[in-house]
Amino acid sequence: MSTPHEILSKFWGYASFKPMQEEIITSILKGKDTVALLPTGGGKSLCFQIPALSQEGICIVVSPLVALMEDQVNNLKERGIKALKITGGISFDELNTLLGNALYGNYKFLYLSPERLQQEIVQNYIRQMNVNLIAVDEAHCISQWGNDFRPAYKNITILRELKPLAPIIALTATATPDVLEDTISELKMELPEIFKNSFVRRNISYQVLKEDDKLYRIQQLLKSNVGSAIVYVRSRSGSVEMSEHLNKLGISSTFYHGGISNKDKNKKLEEWRTGAVSTMVATNAFGMGIDHPNVRFVIHIQIPESLESYFQEAGRAGRDGNFATAILIYNEYDKILVEKQFVESLASPNDLKKLYKNLNNFFQVPYGEGEFVEHSFSFTEFCKTYNLNSLLAYNGLNSLDRLGIIQLSQEFGRKSILQFIIPSQRLLDYFEKDMAASVIGKTILRIYGGIFETPTPVNLDLLVSKTGQNLDKIVNVLKKMEQDGVLEMSLRTTDSSITFLVPREDERTINVISREVEQLNQKKRMQVNAMLNYVENSKLCRSIQLVSHFGEVDAEKCRICSVCAKENSILTKTEARLISKEILQLLEEREMSSREISEKLTFNETKIIKVIRLLVDLKKIKLNLKNEYYLR
Repeated sequence: MSTPHEILSKFWGYASFKPMQEEIITSILKGKDTVALLPTGGGKSLCFQIPALSQEGICIVVSPLVALMEDQVNNLKERGIKALKITGGISFDELNTLLGNALYGNYKFLYLSPERLQQEIVQNYIRQMNVNLIAVDEAHCISQWGNDFRPAYKNITILRELKPLAPIIALTATATPDVLEDTISELKMELPEIFKNSFVRRNISYQVLKEDDKLYRIQQLLKSNVGSAIVYVRSRSGSVEMSEHLNKLGISSTFYHGGISNKDKNKKLEEWRTGAVSTMVATNAFGMGIDHPNVRFVIHIQIPESLESYFQEAGRAGRDGNFATAILIYNEYDKILVEKQFVESLASPNDLKKLYKNLNNFFQVPYGEGEFVEHSFSFTEFCKTYNLNSLLAYNGLNSLDRLGIIQLSQEFGRKSILQFIIPSQRLLDYFEKDMAASVIGKTILRIYGGIFETPTPVNLDLLVSKTGQNLDKIVNVLKKMEQDGVLEMSLRTTDSSITFLVPREDERTINVISREVEQLNQKKRMQVNAMLNYVENSKLCRSIQLVSHFGEVDAEKCRICSVCAKENSILTKTEARLISKEILQLLEEREMSSREISEKLTFNETKIIKVIRLLVDLKKIKLNLKNEYYLR
């Protein structure tokens, strides 16, 4: 097999490794259990991908996020590396086929959700595989103290029993010391080599700004930006609105959220990466697999739910090592909002019992059944049917997902599965008697070859475009064709799906996880409190605050964050004279607001405001009713 350096050059085109990557790879190749604790942008995925490629056999990768699995599998395939993923919502036959491919098809990577490890068929196939490495991504999820704890991660230990000789690598970017110790214990790692890179990013200026006019502040930050920027918002509608605002202000931008198709995502991402647009306005759906080096600004315009998520998102700035800025802009209402959204709307065990029962009734799941069955899901319709508080229901669904009861996925493009089950001539005869069926059916035949031989994914949105019929009309025609015995189908008209991961047992299902629910809720309260403490602490260096959260207690002041800059903004007499002279010259021309004065001068804004106040005190300038300053 090729050496790690040869693989790095051949598949990724890099001449050298990032810090600690080579040492981690060497540890794995020696057969040692290994922990890689690297910050965002540290290149964690290469730490298991390269040693897996340099040895015979297959690497099993366990990940909690379907989207992340898809991203990494697609990335490997694009490089000519054989990889596949197994998530929820597939039939037993399809599961059997995929596992067979992994066993006999010379694949190098098999990505699994932790829930899949409970299935006997999965375990039986893994027993037969030549597994060279077990990679646990987002390994902190196995610790009850970790960010995004998932009880299903405890299933991972079955891999140690099935393949005791295969080394394990645990990868994370957000583990505190307690979480790290708990993770090693839970994974039953044997004297692991621990590689922990410093969380300090010396090229990032962390800033927290309290602003009522956020849009103005963003405009000032980005109007002269020569690199790329990310503006994080909380909602999909917010991403669209902010992007429109920025474009009107002359800052080229696009938006990105979980509700757009993969095709649109790739298009928007390419525009941003190539510099066709400078700014990406996004929800937290934007981030996985994003490795764009030239990001000069990462701006949050609402308070995130945790320091862990904030640190990861802020860490997407300055990956090229050049100076970059991560800014959190907030107002007083944001502090109320983050409490309301992430603390006051937490679902209790009783809330989850009601939600889970409603969910089963919504899909008519029989008692004792439903395991690994996928359903097309409309969140809006579900909430309307049972008169649910949408925020509480949303948080509850995410809790059920995190606790391994359901898998909540978003499948874009509405890919329904269709197959014609009568001979082609009989189908054409059927079309002659039904004009609506003829238009839709013949369009399907033109677009999708092989639809007589095998169940075929069909994009309903594409049919809407090609036929000129609305979606409801197409759905009704397809349902009639199914009733007439013309076709078989699995219809999906929503952009989300839910897969039940355990049989229905109503209250008993939730009783088992009640303790974990309470622990999750308590941890969420602690996370929000830690985030608010960070926002409000304007006395301690921002970088020190962040890295100490992850156990670095000896970090030095960064000297470039908003707290350090304030300490360095002491106004000397010489500066005061220079600034006051220029302010007075400006006001000789016309009356101006403090904002206009700051824009026209090149001095530090804090110092300008100090001098303005000083000039007011000295009665050299005065403020009018329009909040503009003028000479006395």
